[in-house]
Amino acid sequence: MTQPPKRSMEPPCWKTIGILADRSCEQLQEHVHCRNCPTYRLAGRQLLDRPMPDDYRTGLTQRLAEKPPARQTDTLRFLVFRVASVWLALPSSCFEQTLSPVPIVRVPARSNRHFLGLVNTHGELQLCFTLEHFIGPDPDEVAVVQSTRAFARLLVVRLQGQRWVFSADEVLGTIETPRAVLQKLPANIEKSSQRLISALFDLDALRIKLIDEERLAVLFQEALS
Repeated sequence: MTQPPKRSMEPPCWKTIGILADRSCEQLQEHVHCRNCPTYRLAGRQLLDRPMPDDYRTGLTQRLAEKPPARQTDTLRFLVFRVASVWLALPSSCFEQTLSPVPIVRVPARSNRHFLGLVNTHGELQLCFTLEHFIGPDPDEVAVVQSTRAFARLLVVRLQGQRWVFSADEVLGTIETPRAVLQKLPANIEKSSQRLISALFDLDALRIKLIDEERLAVLFQEALS
């Protein structure tokens, strides 16, 4: 029976006569590679079974005893994106996926400025919309492009149990922010957005408009009628 190698300063056999050296070991003819040899496997077991360092148990115990950092329970998570010159956000839980733009097939007598038509998403036809005309113009707003290589995307969301797709000119990504940063709407935005915008918040130099997901689902439905 092959005995496990003793712990010593001598290099192991696989580094002297084995696959990592001159391959003069007679066992290679049978095992082809050192990892198939019992000596190699037993050396690995010995490495795993070696005594625990003195300070390892103490350090591990201390780390496990530490209380995890308190998580803010009133933190909101949004996906931020841009449509035309307006930066918008929806709860990240609404989103199923983001896709590269694909051709949009118009539906005769049904497509309009809100409902663009049908898109193929992984073999399934989905209704595709644009939010641009739902939001309403804001004369004081200028598009702030976050990247010199901003890519348009199709965003797939699930609202009120139904899947919808809409286009975005740029996707910033997912962010977390305290609920306390949300601001009430000025009267002009509240009137021009068909009650679609529920709040505002600032993200660095951007002014983000938070979309009411229930109202968005209603507007999508109305655009089809």
